Amino acid sequence: MTLKETVLWLSSKSVEDKVIFNELLLSDMTVMNRAIWDDPESTDKTKVECLKWSNELAHRIWNLLFELKRGEDNNSEKSLADNISFYGKQSEKLAGHLGATINGTIKRWTCKKLKTVLKLKISLQLTMTL
Repeated sequence: MTLKETVLWLSSKSVEDKVIFNELLLSDMTVMNRAIWDDPESTDKTKVECLKWSNELAHRIWNLLFELKRGEDNNSEKSLADNISFYGKQSEKLAGHLGATINGTIKRWTCKKLKTVLKLKISLQLTMTL
């Protein structure tokens, strides 16, 4: 999914869903940073550069997350995309990692939502049989 498609996808989500997405994204960025650090093909300079910009992006995502948790959604998906775009431009290597990470986060979010729906269905079925 492109960044533009991600913004469109996120714009249709509730504040609660955006909170979950951003929490998952921060978690996935931690895994991404480990992959960056352990990349034997990258120089130490490239690794440090990627991690520096990833850290800055994480700060921006935390700020968005705090706003969302207060129930404030001032076009958070656009802010997220603008920040991802900006920090991705600072490091080409980071941009590649971010693309894969965001797509993985979307998949994790979808699985989490499906599990919630399935649990609700099972709970309703159990309630109806009692």
